[in-house]
Amino acid sequence: MVVDGQQPTGTGSPRVRRRAAAAAGGGTANPGRRPWWVWAVPFAAVFGALLVRNVFLFSTPLYEDADMGANSILIEQARRFTLLVGMYSREKFNHPGPAFLYVQSWGEDLFWAALHAVPTAWNGQLIAVYALNAVFAALVAGTGYGQARSVRTAAACCCALLALAAVRPGVFSSDWMPYVLIPAYVAFLVAIASVAAGRLQDAWIAALAGWFLINGNVAFLFFVPLGAAGCLVALAWPRRKRLGAAARSFAARRRRVWVPVAAISAVFAFPIVLNTVTHWPGEFGKYLAYSSASSPGAAPGPHGLPQVADYVLWFWWPGGSAVRWVVPVAAYAVAGAAVWRMAPGPARRFCASLLAFDALTSAAFVFYAAVGIDELDPLGRYIGYFYWAVPAITLLVILLAVTESVPPLPGLAVAVGAAVVAFSVFAVAPQTRTSTDRVDPVGGHGSPTNPALPAGVARLAALAAGRPVVLYVPPGAWPVATGLLVQAERTGVTACVDRAALEYLVTSQFLCTPAEVARGAKFAVYAANGVPPGMRVAVGLGSEVVARQGQT
Repeated sequence: MVVDGQQPTGTGSPRVRRRAAAAAGGGTANPGRRPWWVWAVPFAAVFGALLVRNVFLFSTPLYEDADMGANSILIEQARRFTLLVGMYSREKFNHPGPAFLYVQSWGEDLFWAALHAVPTAWNGQLIAVYALNAVFAALVAGTGYGQARSVRTAAACCCALLALAAVRPGVFSSDWMPYVLIPAYVAFLVAIASVAAGRLQDAWIAALAGWFLINGNVAFLFFVPLGAAGCLVALAWPRRKRLGAAARSFAARRRRVWVPVAAISAVFAFPIVLNTVTHWPGEFGKYLAYSSASSPGAAPGPHGLPQVADYVLWFWWPGGSAVRWVVPVAAYAVAGAAVWRMAPGPARRFCASLLAFDALTSAAFVFYAAVGIDELDPLGRYIGYFYWAVPAITLLVILLAVTESVPPLPGLAVAVGAAVVAFSVFAVAPQTRTSTDRVDPVGGHGSPTNPALPAGVARLAALAAGRPVVLYVPPGAWPVATGLLVQAERTGVTACVDRAALEYLVTSQFLCTPAEVARGAKFAVYAANGVPPGMRVAVGLGSEVVARQGQT
């Protein structure tokens, strides 16, 4: 009889043994393909919970500004299939690729432009993010199931991701990019550990999640190749004495493994390569300039060890500094001991691989914090939010070790029960309903919207009387400016920014030409309490206003 993916000890035909495996451990009679419900159930659960908690998206018009407005400037280009770069960075470059933005553009096209299921474009973008996050949840569950052909392994993987979502619901409910990256990174770590443990069929999952990450943030040009290199070392080491022959055999016989990886890589790398070639050296020249100690505005030199340790340990325990050391040390100790006591088999190899990549990521993150992050203070923590994946993976290892160390049915009950509890907490958490304020009082960051934007843009267009709307945007006033520009584009109003320094934020599309400056109607954006004396307010936009220049 087969018990939860272990080798059979009895007799009988292969079909009988496979059916016994399915009955005892939740496996399937087909050892190669995973059943459809392994993907569908976690996707439907996460996507459904997000839609139910954010049902207002189907009826409430929302108009984005600030970061989401800047993203929408790029997303409108993606709808025309002209976008080759990723989101803007405050360091005045764009992240490598547009993958996440294209997904959001398809949400806008489908739910807003085609189906008219939502009243405004940004609502459709947000639903697309929800769907993508649910896809990553399904990939995590599917990867776990494939390791031991076990429902409890899939449930344990879901539980770890949902536990993170329960503690930080904005990770799933927000389209703020530091949050959006996290489900992808959990999926990448789980998949790359699965491949290193011997399940090469999961290489396409690792490639898909890895390329999303590379597109999303320049930091993953370091973390993703490092993870891939670690995986290659793990696979090559047992074959080191016949490495050439093994590589040739793999290329000839394992096309179902490397062809999907190559295809995914080609699709995701294409816009990055095209942008680099057509705008040489593209964003990579800016990355090198930023990393150069001799260039203006470059990243600072290495930070001190106490500062780095305080920054890294915060992601394990945001409370008192004395406890911060205890939590990761105890977590790794418990996880390591639990793996050590597991019976040999696929589950143990998977857990050991997960723990190894967890440790590799932690070491890499310490290095990244020391030399790659400019501000190791509370305001700069968002840069490292993706590291929350590491405590989640450590929890996964412990949960897998526990559920695999007991008989199948109790282990299944523990894994499924833990996943249900984590899902329930996530489903009812306040921040699972996305905030439409710039600062969410629960989560610290919202998805900024401004209901005054449509009327504001219409008023500016009327005052301009057919001329271009020329906006002067002083430092600190950019958040509402991105919303004005996006709304102007969507309603056919010609608008531009008369400040070249904001090109990284609004793109060259919205920088004023000399002709537009010469003939346009000039306005300036100010805080509501910061309008210079004698200037007449033309449009009120809540905490900001637009004043007409040259008139009193």
